[in-house]
Amino acid sequence: MTEVKKPVRDYYKVLLVSLSGKGKTYSSRNLNPETTGFINMENKPLPFKNNFKHQKRCTTWKEAFDALIEYGRNPEIEVIFFDSLSAYFDSLVLHCRKNYKGFEVWNNYNEEIGKLVDIIKRVPKEMFVTAHYEILGIEGNQEKRVKVKGKELEGMLEKDFTIVLYADSKFDDNGKPEYYLHLAQENTSAKCPPMIFGEDVYKIPNDAKMIYDKIIDFVS
Repeated sequence: MTEVKKPVRDYYKVLLVSLSGKGKTYSSRNLNPETTGFINMENKPLPFKNNFKHQKRCTTWKEAFDALIEYGRNPEIEVIFFDSLSAYFDSLVLHCRKNYKGFEVWNNYNEEIGKLVDIIKRVPKEMFVTAHYEILGIEGNQEKRVKVKGKELEGMLEKDFTIVLYADSKFDDNGKPEYYLHLAQENTSAKCPPMIFGEDVYKIPNDAKMIYDKIIDFVS
C-alpha cells in the first residue's frame, strides 16, 4: 500500500515592528498558552497575566537561539513568539566586541545573524518576531526599517519575512488607548499578502491570535 504523504505547506513568519510602548509584546496576550512557545529575550515581565506553559526568559543571545531550536523541535508547540530581535542584536554585538577585534567583530556578528534568520525561516511553525525600527534613506526616501547593528544588514531583514506589520496606537474620544497594526503604510517596510485579510484591509486589531487564525485559514 502506497503511503499518502501530508502535503508540505508554507509557514508564515510575522515581523511586528514599532518603537517601545506600541503594543508589540501585548499582541501575544490571546495566543494559546498551552501551545505557544514564548522566548522573552527582553527579559522583562509581560504586560498581561502570563500563563504560557512554554516560555524562556533569556539573558543572552545564545540562550534565545537555543530556545528557538528547542521550541522548533517541540511537538507541543504550534506557534513561537520571539521578543525581540532588538534585544538579541544588542546581546550579540556585546558578545562579538568582547571576543573579537577589528573586522572580525562584524564578520562574526553578521554570521550569527545569518544563522538566526535561517532558523527562523526553516522552523516548520508560524512565528511572531518583534523588533524596533530606525529611519533610513532608501532609494532617496526616508523609510522606517528594522534597526540592526552594523551596515551590512541595514534595511535588509524584512525581505526574509512574508508579513511585516507596524504597530501603533492612538487615544479614542474617551482618552482610552487603542492598539492596532498596519498591513501597509507609507514610508515603512510594512507588507502582507492581500488575500490573508482582504485586499482592502490595511489596518487590523493588535492581536497575534487573530493573525494566526487568519494564516491557518489561508493555508488550509
